Amino acid sequence: MYADALRDGRIVFQQCTSCQEPVWYLRTVCPKCMSSDLVVTESRGLGTVYTLTTLLRAGDPARAEDVPYSVGLVDLDEGIRVIGELTREAAAAGIGGRVVAAADETGVTFAPVTP
Repeated sequence: MYADALRDGRIVFQQCTSCQEPVWYLRTVCPKCMSSDLVVTESRGLGTVYTLTTLLRAGDPARAEDVPYSVGLVDLDEGIRVIGELTREAAAAGIGGRVVAAADETGVTFAPVTP
C-alpha cells in the first residue's frame, strides 16, 4: 500500500480513530491504544528536518555520480517521522529547515519550502 502510494506521488500513514494517534509504519493495531480502528490518511508532505547526513561515498555504485548527497529524517506536520533524500538546498537549510516532499517509485525527496 505504501509503495503503491509513492508510485502515485503520495505519502500515506494511518490515523487511529479511537485515540487520534498518527501511526507510522502501517500496522494492524494502534501502538498507543491497541485499537484496530485505523484509517489510511494522506500526508500533505510538509515537515521539518529532524536530522540529516551527507554521504561523501556512495553506498551503491549506481549512486556514484550523485555524491555528495544527503539523506534525512523529517518530522511531517501530521506527527510522523519519515526518511528521504534531501535536495542540496534542503540540506543547506539544515536541521530545523522547513521542507516539502515529492514522492515517486524511488522514494521520497525533500526540497525547501519556498515562501
